[in-house]
Amino acid sequence: MRFRALLRPRRVAALLRGALRGHAGARIQSGVRLGGAGSLDLARGSLVREEARIYVGPGAVLRLGPGAVIGIRNTVNVAAGVTIGPRTELSWDVEIMDTDFHDIAHADGRPRERSQPIMIGEHVLIGARAVLLKGVTIGDGAIIAAGSVVTRDVPPGAIVAGNPARPVGEAVDWR
Repeated sequence: MRFRALLRPRRVAALLRGALRGHAGARIQSGVRLGGAGSLDLARGSLVREEARIYVGPGAVLRLGPGAVIGIRNTVNVAAGVTIGPRTELSWDVEIMDTDFHDIAHADGRPRERSQPIMIGEHVLIGARAVLLKGVTIGDGAIIAAGSVVTRDVPPGAIVAGNPARPVGEAVDWR
């Protein structure tokens, strides 16, 4: 049975796409766009679903842990660094941006930091159309509700929702 599952044409094609792009054991489904001069570190067993758009800028790194999933039509823009931990799943239309894309100044004229890395822990669930902004850390086992805009760190095991995302409960586990 397991051997049979490995021979599914779509799965084989996704594994081949991953291998051809230098990520043996990672699956990259059809229609995925990978761009930029930065580097990708896709672990064995990770998956990038259909039509995801990923741009990694010069000197930046996107890391996907084993079993991590970037969902359908996700947009990931990396200027500093994004780490997505093992067994973390992103639903569809999620946006991750570790940069403002432009320079912004404080009221006194000092420039704000343009880009800050994003760290997403292990076994995190991120709901459809959620947006994660620069500099956030999401703790292990956290759940981000659909449509949430994450502007601050999320503690391990927390459930957050809203714009801006705020704690609404605690997660014991999810499947």
